[in-house]
Order: sequence, then C-alpha cells, then structure tokens
Amino acid sequence: MSRPPLPVGTAGAIGFHRMSNGVIRARALFRDYDGITRPVTRYGHSKAAAERRLKIALRDRRGSTRDDKIAAATRVRDLSTAWLAETNDAELSDGTKDLDRRTLTKHVLPALGGLQISECDVPTVDRFLKAVRTRQGPSAAKTAKSVTSLLLGMAVRHGALSHNPVTGTAEIPRRARKRPRALTHDEEAHLLATFRADALAVADDIVDLTEFMLGTGLRIGEALGVRATVVDLDAGVLEVNAKATYKKGHGAVLEERPKTAAGWRIIALPDHIAELCRRRTTHTWTHNEHGLLFPTRTGAVRLPTNADRALRKALNRTDGYDWVTSHTFRKTVATRLDQAGLTAREIADHLGHEEPSMTQNVYMGRGVASTNAATALSPTK
Repeated sequence: MSRPPLPVGTAGAIGFHRMSNGVIRARALFRDYDGITRPVTRYGHSKAAAERRLKIALRDRRGSTRDDKIAAATRVRDLSTAWLAETNDAELSDGTKDLDRRTLTKHVLPALGGLQISECDVPTVDRFLKAVRTRQGPSAAKTAKSVTSLLLGMAVRHGALSHNPVTGTAEIPRRARKRPRALTHDEEAHLLATFRADALAVADDIVDLTEFMLGTGLRIGEALGVRATVVDLDAGVLEVNAKATYKKGHGAVLEERPKTAAGWRIIALPDHIAELCRRRTTHTWTHNEHGLLFPTRTGAVRLPTNADRALRKALNRTDGYDWVTSHTFRKTVATRLDQAGLTAREIADHLGHEEPSMTQNVYMGRGVASTNAATALSPTK
C-alpha cells in the first residue's frame, strides 16, 4: 500500500546534512498548491540557523498563491494597493471610502506598511491598535481596527494568512456613554422661538433646518440632501434617498446613494413640516441647481460641517443649550416616537436604523414608516 501524499500546503519532516565546508543544510518536502511535491532547502552555519531559515521559507510558501500576487512575503503597503482597488469597486458610499483611505494612510500604513503579511500576527496588530487608542482615542482605534481587519481579510482570502489576526486582538474599551438626552416639549418650543428672534440664526438659515430635523428625525446630512422632487406634498411623505457630504477633490456634493439599505426610506410628514416644505419649495427650488430645500446662500450643496458650525454658534448665543447638537434633534424624535407608543419596528423604519423591505409599494408597508410617527411629531396644542 502506497504512502498517502502530503496534504496540499504542508511540509514533511525536516532533514539535516552537514556539507563538506561545514555549512548545515536543512531540507523538507513541500506539496505545492498545484499538487506537486518539491524539496525546499535552506542553509546555515548551525543546525538552528538552517532550521530557522527553512521554517521561514516554508511559512512564506504556505502563503503563496498560484499567481503569487499576494503571498505571505508581500508587504502590507503592497497589499493595501490591491485592497484599495477592490474597495473602489465596492458598493460603499464615497464618505465611507474616504474615511477608509484616510485611516489607512494616517494610521495603518505608518505602523504596519513595511511589514510582510506573515509578520502581522496578533501581538503586532494588538500593539498597533492600542497605540492608536492611546494617541487618538477609542473612536480612531475602532476605525483603524475595522480597516485593518478588512485589509488582512483580503490576505486570508488569497491564502497569504491562515486566519485574520485582528479577531484575536483585545476589545477596544469605550468611553462611558452619556445617557441619551432629548429636548422636552417646552425646551423645543423655547429653542425654536429663540432662533426665530435671532437675526444671525435667521441669516444662517438655521431656524427652518432645526424645525425640519425636529419634525422628521433626519440626520443633518440627510436633511441638507432633501430636494423638492422627493417631497410628495399631496401624499404628505418624503423619500430619504440622498445626503449632502464632502468628497475629496470635489468639495460639497450630493450623494444620491445611501450608505446602507436602511438609509433609503419613505417617511410620513407632520402637517407643519409639510407646510414648511411647501414654503421652501416655493421660494428656494427655483434658485438652486438640485432643487435643494436647504442650499447655501448661492444655491449650492451645503456641507453638514458648515451647517453644524452655524447651529453651534446659534446655540452658544442661547443660554442653557450648550449640551445640544444636531444629533440631539434625532434623539428627541426617537424619544417622542417611543413616548407615543410606536413599536420598535415603526421607529426603526422612521429613523432608518434597520433594513426596510425594498419590495413593497413605496407608500405602503415597510417601505414607509407608520403615519403614527407624523402624528407624534406634530406640535402639542
């Protein structure tokens, strides 16, 4: 009975031989990925040195692929080039791609770029992530961990690593989360009244934007991406299918592809928000290219960072609201819907937290949040 062959990608026992010049030869048979078994040989001035060199050669050989484009000996910086090319074709938002590129350039490559893929073991990656957390904080470390995992995951798919070392790294401790705080009905009414009386807030077009976010729960980028064409005033609904964002090399742009399926949704509008949209479309739509409800003064796409800055200035001029941000408005909406007795499914559909059904009629079922949401967000009388 013949001896069974070595499993593909494995080596046999190591044999040693002292050469006539005193150098030690270490040799082992390795069955390559084409099924052919070949000898692998390395030399050293001692048995330990020869064995160490041979084991490194076998390790690198295990990581080789048939086309040898990505192997265990490939540098991480070269792997990143292939990964970026793959990422460019992925169904991801431009904002996500830009964040991944910045994280790769700023954090990952300076620390790991010169290493071979095989040298990216758990201790090395763990040490890197802890250093990012120490210097930049938990948020930056979490993003770096995600990008590193995606990067080395590509190496695993190509056989250059047997497993992703990121999975073995320590959890990144989060800062203690503050309890979510929402505006009360009285605070909301007071804040809007104060903004309406603030000439600078009016000039910065903060009043309507604030009321709109408090009446819909949209993220600020989503609110700035609303166009007249996505508002059905007769049906009293709004389709959320775009956001204003920054794109490197282009500046402020309108991104009409949601980051996730949950980003696309149709929400019912409270009467006062529908009226706000009617007024804005009448006076604003004809003055900007996209028909944006909340453009810049020149009719261009308004950056969320700029709108946030104007909002922050208005809040700083108002006593008692230093804790408020644009995201507080979204939390306020979530609180209102919860207090009104909406189900978790209804709230999720309205806020876009979970994947809605994309196969139902655009104004029926899961594709549109419950009309109870519009009722709950109407001002109290």
